Amino acid sequence: MENLENNEITLFDGVLDKDEKVIKVIKPNKLKLFISWFMLAFWINVWIAIIGILPMAIETQEPIGWEYYMIPVGIIVLIFILTGIFAQIYYKNNFYAYTNARILIRSGIIGIDFKSLDMRYVGALNVRVGFWDKVLKQETGTITFGSMSSPMASSKQVGYNFAHVEKPYELYKEMKQIVEEVKNQYKNIV
Repeated sequence: MENLENNEITLFDGVLDKDEKVIKVIKPNKLKLFISWFMLAFWINVWIAIIGILPMAIETQEPIGWEYYMIPVGIIVLIFILTGIFAQIYYKNNFYAYTNARILIRSGIIGIDFKSLDMRYVGALNVRVGFWDKVLKQETGTITFGSMSSPMASSKQVGYNFAHVEKPYELYKEMKQIVEEVKNQYKNIV
């Protein structure tokens, strides 16, 4: 068991059951999280440029003044600025944890949200190391937890994910062992 800082453990105090103890708290990799947010903003901005700037640029009637181009450009810049602000707030509030009974996800931008999945019901664990994980060479990836109530129907499933975590294969092995231990505890209980 790792040394956990008290302030990390207390982040989950409001949702812990009686006799439930936090085993490990995990913080996502900041660079990978920011890159994923900015890549989403980039593709949104590509569409804004196509829809907002391209028609003005190919207009064949009277030439359009430069000030009209500044509207979509201003929106694009604003989206990148807001993405940076929201990504920072999200990173500050985003923690993953597992206890002796559940998987916990803490996140949020405006408020703090919690998601939990009882380990007894975890049916599958997947680890995915994507393109940006490899390109950034941060040893990051995503671990997805599937259950009957939240099946892993696609690779982009957003139910229970530990996204942008460092050393995902090691964490996967750790989580798989803990899930099996919890399931074995409840196997004898009818």
